[in-house]
Amino acid sequence: MTIFKIKLLAALLMVIDHVGVVFFPKIVVLRIIGRLSFPLFAWLIGQGEKYTRNFNIYLLRLIIFGLASQPIYYLLFQSLRPNILATLALGLLGIRLDKLTNLEIVFTLICAIIAQLIDAEYGVYGILVIFLLSKFNFNSIPWWITWISLNLLTLHFSSYQIYALLTPLIIALYNGEQGQKAKWFYFFYPLHIAALFLIKIFILSSLY
Repeated sequence: MTIFKIKLLAALLMVIDHVGVVFFPKIVVLRIIGRLSFPLFAWLIGQGEKYTRNFNIYLLRLIIFGLASQPIYYLLFQSLRPNILATLALGLLGIRLDKLTNLEIVFTLICAIIAQLIDAEYGVYGILVIFLLSKFNFNSIPWWITWISLNLLTLHFSSYQIYALLTPLIIALYNGEQGQKAKWFYFFYPLHIAALFLIKIFILSSLY
């Protein structure tokens, strides 16, 4: 699979997850399928950090789209917590600062604490997922032990987040190629939640 195809899959899985949250909360299988989405985004952040030509613009793009998405995110999910783009931006910043300072995981942990304090989506778990997947090594037993352990810890707050464990099996299909450009990728986040909100409003207006 190319980077482009993994982006398409990540976006599709995210839509499935959000459709489940908004319209079919009792159909758990939609949420289970959706658990594969965030780790794909997290891995893509790690790839972006490695290969972006302009890190500052890459980070700024995440922040801008995150801020632009927040009002729509609140309207759709009725939640004030910072959306997933805030988590991705913090994770990106953490792994870049760790690399620049040779401090391995120090800045990642600082960003993880910040994510938890501001109640960003996925919190500490989300930042650590970004960190781990930025160092993904399918053949490394220590990596798999750490990955499995991190996801087992989610059982105390979610009965289905554990299915994120399977995502590296998708990432392992990556063939090292970029594929088509996807400049629309992060713009897709505010666009799709706006579309879901409009559909929700249409359904509610039809009922009443």
